[in-house]
Amino acid sequence: MRYHYWKHRMTIHAHSRYLIVTDAVVLVLVESLLFGVSRVRVLLSPLAFWLISAVVLVGFALDVAAWYWKGIRAVEVDNDVLTVYRGPSLSAQAFPRSSIVRLKVTRFPGARRVRLRASSGRRERITEQAFPRDEFTRFLSIVELWER
Repeated sequence: MRYHYWKHRMTIHAHSRYLIVTDAVVLVLVESLLFGVSRVRVLLSPLAFWLISAVVLVGFALDVAAWYWKGIRAVEVDNDVLTVYRGPSLSAQAFPRSSIVRLKVTRFPGARRVRLRASSGRRERITEQAFPRDEFTRFLSIVELWER
């Protein structure tokens, strides 16, 4: 069966637990790496280890806070319009397919994203971090049809 972009309507909703779990896994990996490097005192002093660890922890906390304030909460694809809903107020920003001059879908494991630029100059980057994996995969499949 051949799919056409105009036959698809989909809405995906983000949730903070996906973002927090992703950030927590990366935080554990970074801290483990720092801990391993700190065992060789010539490479990293104990004070430097604690300072870098604190900066990394604050960075991840700011990432979660930024998502709460202005992050993408939902994305809707309806016929020829992609609508992005941001922040707690769910302010909508619509991108008609005809106004998109550049669309790039990246499918690297753990870094899947959609980047688009409209003719008005507006840009948007939609990443997988706060979305359910299966739903985001279906969303990518639909958006990839727009590239053709």
